[in-house]
Amino acid sequence: MSERWQRGLDAARLAVGPLALAAFFLPWAHGPGPLAATEFTGYRLVGYAGRLQALDFSVSQGAALWSVRMVILAVAVAATWQTLLAPRHRSNPVYPISGWYLVALAGVALGIGVARAGVVVPPPGLLLLGLAGALFTAAELTRARSSSGSTQAETPDASAR
Repeated sequence: MSERWQRGLDAARLAVGPLALAAFFLPWAHGPGPLAATEFTGYRLVGYAGRLQALDFSVSQGAALWSVRMVILAVAVAATWQTLLAPRHRSNPVYPISGWYLVALAGVALGIGVARAGVVVPPPGLLLLGLAGALFTAAELTRARSSSGSTQAETPDASAR
């Protein structure tokens, strides 16, 4: 792998965390109908879910709200882990877990966005979350491909014997 390609790959890895963290504070969706002017960021969604938990809901409804709240809040946690671990500690087991979590949540959130609004340019927060997920996926697939290619290059070919 060329040095220029490696630097680009490192830059992509370093960008994942900050992009996902910025995405948490930028709009993910706009409200429906009379709330069309309201923008929902990850931060606001966590707050709204917390305020809704104060209402008298059934146990299952309260558990669903708590789950949604934790899933959205985990974006900020995963983004922080990506930011801290990407420069030098990619061998830490939290690095791939947090990265693939961002990829999965970006896919689900973009899927919900397409289901709600059709294929349009997503709000900035959702766009950045999708970009962070795409960069992590590209970096990991490139790493996996280069590591499998290097082991194949080091393994003697049976036909050469």
